[in-house]
Amino acid sequence: MRKRRPRMRSGGAGRERRAGGILGGILEILGNFGVNPAGFGVPMAELHLIGQIESGCGFSERRLFCKWGLHAGAGWTLLAGAGAGQTHLDEPQAGEAAQWGHPLDLHLGTRGLQGWPRLLLEVWHVDTWGRRGLAGYGVCAVPSAPGCHRVTVVTWRPRGTRRQRLLGPGGPELRDPLGTATAATERFRLRTESAGTVRLRLGVVARHMARFGVAL
Repeated sequence: MRKRRPRMRSGGAGRERRAGGILGGILEILGNFGVNPAGFGVPMAELHLIGQIESGCGFSERRLFCKWGLHAGAGWTLLAGAGAGQTHLDEPQAGEAAQWGHPLDLHLGTRGLQGWPRLLLEVWHVDTWGRRGLAGYGVCAVPSAPGCHRVTVVTWRPRGTRRQRLLGPGGPELRDPLGTATAATERFRLRTESAGTVRLRLGVVARHMARFGVAL
């Protein structure tokens, strides 16, 4: 009888081939979505924004609150914190500013500096019947220099017709507030009027920006 030679187990090599096949499949999927796996080892530039929406003044209406939202380019990622929010409702005395003191705490990361973050502000008022009306829109870029900053945002709103002002709690509202408020060509088409101002106190901390040729 012939003696069969014992076969060497190739479990280790088989597992390596399977792992290599799985990794190759993952890389292929990432490539189909336009993700460059080589960029995974590159540290992200980081921007930490800490501060508050302090107050609003100069509005003809009373009982005011402010809605805000952070908007940035596609290369930016919100790592921590809320990207939108709303202050409480404040009813100041005549001639006084609405005091909000609404905290902001955002941590952002990016591998490119295009689409620098901006804050879109919407100030609203509430009438005696509980109806909400627009008081003003405003946009401000997040300061690019580290440190503490006092920022004053001038707001505006579309000018409504006499009938709209008499029957409604506020003027017309924008369908796309961000696109219209930030694009000069879009706003040029509108009849607008000045509203009040919103004051913010913002602290900026930057990290790894030098890797992208930016000295902050």
